[in-house]
Amino acid sequence: MVDWAVTVERLRRERRQTQAQFAESLGTTQATVSRWEAGKQGPDREQSLAITALNQQSGATAPSGADRSWPAPGMADHLVATEVAGPPGRIQDLPIVGHAEAGEDGTFLDNGTITGYAGRPANLVGVTNAYALIVHNSSMRPRYEPREIIEVDPNIPVQPNDYVVVQTTDDRAFIKLLRRRTQRAIVLEQYNPPKEIRFAPEEVAAMHLIVGAHRVYR
Repeated sequence: MVDWAVTVERLRRERRQTQAQFAESLGTTQATVSRWEAGKQGPDREQSLAITALNQQSGATAPSGADRSWPAPGMADHLVATEVAGPPGRIQDLPIVGHAEAGEDGTFLDNGTITGYAGRPANLVGVTNAYALIVHNSSMRPRYEPREIIEVDPNIPVQPNDYVVVQTTDDRAFIKLLRRRTQRAIVLEQYNPPKEIRFAPEEVAAMHLIVGAHRVYR
């Protein structure tokens, strides 16, 4: 029996398409593709035949493992990306796993998967699990401006006074300054409006170091 959730998600990633783009290629909707990937619904006979045809076509032309997109370790596997151009002189292969949206406390990540790639800086060359986020609010201004691309290295341990991406267990994510971390609390700071944000350690799924940022070039 075909596991349509796994098959559809893998095929869509190999084709480097958003759920909406994949849905359009099959004449259906993004919501339907989302239900397939969540295992809540399977395709009908006509759709399953179309997916099988795409799968066979992809098998002949699929990119090598080194060229495929990947989820950042410790981050939810359903984060959305917005495809943008990187700055001149950079290889545009750094996966964007999400885009930041305005929220009361900072950054939120929509449901979705990797769909965009940004320019990879020299310090992340060879770091295969590095990723990027796009900022769409001013909660950390002037450090990080709206429309900047944040570059993240998940492999470097974070310390107090580092700028970090924090993902909570309920799939929210925040770009903040880490002030301190104890057995009882992770304390973050944001700039606009000035505010201290606290999480219990069990509320945090991942905390990764921001190693750079650059503006969106179009």
